[in-house]
Amino acid sequence: MARKNLKILPLVLGLILFIPGLSIGQEEEQEQARLEGKVMDVEKKPLPEVEIQCKNLGTSQVIAAKSNKKGDFVVRTFFPGKYLLTAAKEGYVTHSLEIELTPGSAQRLTITLAKALSPEQKNQQEAFASFQKGVELANEKKLDEAVAAFRTATELNPNFAEAYINLGMLLFQQTKDDEAEKALLKALELKPDEPKIKTTLGSLYFEKARVLLEADKVDEALEHLKTSYSYNPEYSYTHYLLGYAYSNKGNNEEAIKYFEAFLAKEPNSSQAPKVKEIVEKLKKQ
Repeated sequence: MARKNLKILPLVLGLILFIPGLSIGQEEEQEQARLEGKVMDVEKKPLPEVEIQCKNLGTSQVIAAKSNKKGDFVVRTFFPGKYLLTAAKEGYVTHSLEIELTPGSAQRLTITLAKALSPEQKNQQEAFASFQKGVELANEKKLDEAVAAFRTATELNPNFAEAYINLGMLLFQQTKDDEAEKALLKALELKPDEPKIKTTLGSLYFEKARVLLEADKVDEALEHLKTSYSYNPEYSYTHYLLGYAYSNKGNNEEAIKYFEAFLAKEPNSSQAPKVKEIVEKLKKQ
């Protein structure tokens, strides 16, 4: 059994020359290289317990070290060559770089590690990238793809008001009013003082009301017109349709009020002469 533990040492035949003043250990030390450095965070504070690995790109040999309390690390047993250095610590983004060590050289590195993103931060970052892509696609008139990009942005970040705004506006352009309404109302919930949302919602409800009036569904149209007016009271043609709807319902007082408001805003419109006639008739009733 003892024979298995014996190591067979190779027999080297030849002549060994001794150079005066230079020992074998000194010769090896000259051939080796040294690497040291410091690891810090983005605020320049030292990072301890950082795992340092150096992989020789020629031999695949890996040499490991770890930073101390001051963030310092030292690796002394390098042989010359190209290495891939990796610095890793839990909670931080791993940093890698290639270095080349020459015989007898000593290099010092300063490595900065940034904190890794939380899942929420990562989602927000990806949501913004998807939002930017949506803007580019919309500018290229690729509306379906832009809508998909904005949807993705809202899924990744449910509080991304701007993504809901753009999504709602594009859906409105595509006459997908119900989907647009849902997106815009969510945007309004997140940004209640954003004028763009209210203006678009006003236009959306106006279009819904116009379609209902054409179908002679006056009561439903009137409710949508009231909602449209609440979001965008400055739109002149909302006044016009409100006047028409109230006139149809026999509410002459309200009809006159909104017709006159329309005339004040659009005195030179093609509808103005007809509206004036209607107002005069209503006042005589």
